Amino acid sequence: MNNNIIKMFREYSGDSSQPYFFSDNDIENSLKNALKQYSAQYPILKNGVIDVFPGKQIYQLPHDYQMWYKGLEEYDVIKNNIMIESSACKSIAFVYYADRCIDEIPENNIYFFLSYCYGDLLEKKVLEMTEQNIANGDLKTMKLGRGLELTFEDNKNDKEMLIDLAKEKKQPFFHLLNKNAIGGWC
Repeated sequence: MNNNIIKMFREYSGDSSQPYFFSDNDIENSLKNALKQYSAQYPILKNGVIDVFPGKQIYQLPHDYQMWYKGLEEYDVIKNNIMIESSACKSIAFVYYADRCIDEIPENNIYFFLSYCYGDLLEKKVLEMTEQNIANGDLKTMKLGRGLELTFEDNKNDKEMLIDLAKEKKQPFFHLLNKNAIGGWC
C-alpha cells in the first residue's frame, strides 16, 4: 500500500504524532476494505490472457479478477479459476472486471476514503476499548488527535457518542458508492 495515503490519513485524522492511536497496519487494512467496496461498485476493465497447455485443466484467473466481461463464454468459470479441457497449446484472450488499486482512485474521491477509514477505525477502537473495560465511557485517557471534536449529548454515554461520530465519518463514502444508483420513487 502506498505510504503517501497513510501519511494523508494521519494528516486528515490528526493522528500525526507518536505514539499513534491507529497503527499503520490497521490503516492499511481499513483502506483495503474501502478499496474492495469501491471496486465492487466501480470496477475497471482489464485485458487478460491465459496460456493453455495439454493435460492441465484448471487455470487461475488474475488476482484482481471480479467477473469476466467477454472472451470466456465457452468455458466454466468457478470463483477465480477457469476449467479448460484442451489437447492443444493455445492462448485465450479475455476482458474482465478488475479491482482497483489506490493509485487508480480519482483524486477528488480520496477524501471519501480517508473519512470512511477514520470512521471505521474509530468505531473499532471504541468497541475494543469498551470490550476490554479500559475506558468504561471515560475519554480522559484516550488520545484522539486534533481532528476529533467531541460534544456531549444528554442521555448518551461516551461510547454511543463516538460510535455516532464514526458512522457520520463513514457516511460520505457510502453516498459516493450509491450516487449513481438506478431507480426512483413511484
